[in-house]
Amino acid sequence: MTRILYFGRVGEKLGSVGRLDLPAEGLPVREIRRRLAEQDEVASEALLRPDVRASVDLVVVGEDALAGPDQEIAFFSLVSGG
Repeated sequence: MTRILYFGRVGEKLGSVGRLDLPAEGLPVREIRRRLAEQDEVASEALLRPDVRASVDLVVVGEDALAGPDQEIAFFSLVSGG
């Protein structure tokens, strides 16, 4: 299982860490987001907002970027504070 990190408002709703089984070849961020959002209504509300971005290995990426099981994947709201 791949560890998914959540920050800002996303983390407030889902906790700081989630898990998802990713294939060795990885998936586009769009698909990872969709699979996580399918887990329950709270995840859907938190992850499908237009102000939620993703990062892979600490680099903000677009929805078509590939992410695999050995990478750090995070979702965060545009205004996370700090």
